[in-house]
Amino acid sequence: MTETEFRKSVKDAFEHLYDTAYLGAHPLVAELVEMPDSTRVARAQKLRSVLKQAIEEIRPQQDLPSTAPEWRSYNAVRYRYTQGMTMVQVENALGISQRQLQRDFHKGLDAVIALLEEMRVAGGEAKHEAVLNATNELEELRAEMNAWQLVREPTEVVTLVESAQKMLQPLLGDNLQKFRVELPASLKPVLVDSTLTRQALFQLLRLLFSTTRGEIVLRAAPMEHHIQIFFDAPAPLDPRTADWQMAQLLIEQQGGTLSRDGSARVTVTLPQANPPRVLVIDDNPALHALFERYLTPNFYQVVHAYSGAEAMQTALETLPDVILLDVMMPATDGWQVLEELQRNEKTRAIPIVVCSVLKEPALALSLGARVYLKKPVERLQLLETLARLQETVRAAADL
Repeated sequence: MTETEFRKSVKDAFEHLYDTAYLGAHPLVAELVEMPDSTRVARAQKLRSVLKQAIEEIRPQQDLPSTAPEWRSYNAVRYRYTQGMTMVQVENALGISQRQLQRDFHKGLDAVIALLEEMRVAGGEAKHEAVLNATNELEELRAEMNAWQLVREPTEVVTLVESAQKMLQPLLGDNLQKFRVELPASLKPVLVDSTLTRQALFQLLRLLFSTTRGEIVLRAAPMEHHIQIFFDAPAPLDPRTADWQMAQLLIEQQGGTLSRDGSARVTVTLPQANPPRVLVIDDNPALHALFERYLTPNFYQVVHAYSGAEAMQTALETLPDVILLDVMMPATDGWQVLEELQRNEKTRAIPIVVCSVLKEPALALSLGARVYLKKPVERLQLLETLARLQETVRAAADL
């Protein structure tokens, strides 16, 4: 293929990413996968894995803000192809204009095509196979995570590190003596699922020990709402490996991040055990999942109530920092919940954000809500609203 033909072929393959029959006979199979004797289904699965992995390769460093252009480009391509959204849905999810989306989307797609072109030119079935194996393992883990029930509890960092060391002991033996841990005595606990975090640390350490013979030092530092754990090693890690990608998925699943800088430093960021709690009251489970995706990576703890009947009890048990309240719920609707929250002296001061398809901002504010947001609620709009409410609460507390 010429470069122009290859580019056109990549776009076509992405448009048919989940059409197995179409993808299994696609011209890109010969260019990127090199498995002509396999079945059409197997060829489609391999090519699909390569294409999805290429999208993940343009994922920005985690220390970049979520509003950075790099994140918009990555998410635009990922939402459109990996998650199969329409461009209108992507536009709403990112909270940007159609014109801006087109610019960001094409920039991200150009970066993905450039990576695939490098792979095609480099050739090498072994390299392809290594990438595919890593991608397949990641897909299997992602499927398991979709059914995983997170149990996030306050946990000491030293406990997580020691657990990971015990898991590594049978594999590394005396080599663990090259691992040095330097943690501050006053380090606060993190709010994590200990099973997922321990496994992520185990995979990171295993990867570090497999790529360097020198000393590995683990340090940590408290930030405003999270704890940063640093791994310093003589050699940088390859983020394309299965261990790295699986560790990244496990950490992100619970609101953390995994990143590396230009040197050999690896940084794990985990939420502290006292993040702001947001109670979501809505009868739609999909809305709960959406708000969880919006808020957890930004160091909020999300609490759930799926009906007006259970809303008051959950609010009293958890005393959240903010409540996101739907109106259209059966039996006990949001207006009734709002009035009940305002009557109770324990919940009266909690800021309430009414999120509804009904255009009733005046009614919401008159009944005691601090903010009214029209559904569908955009991610940036929600994050900015919560940040303003927290700032207002802090300012009032200082008076």
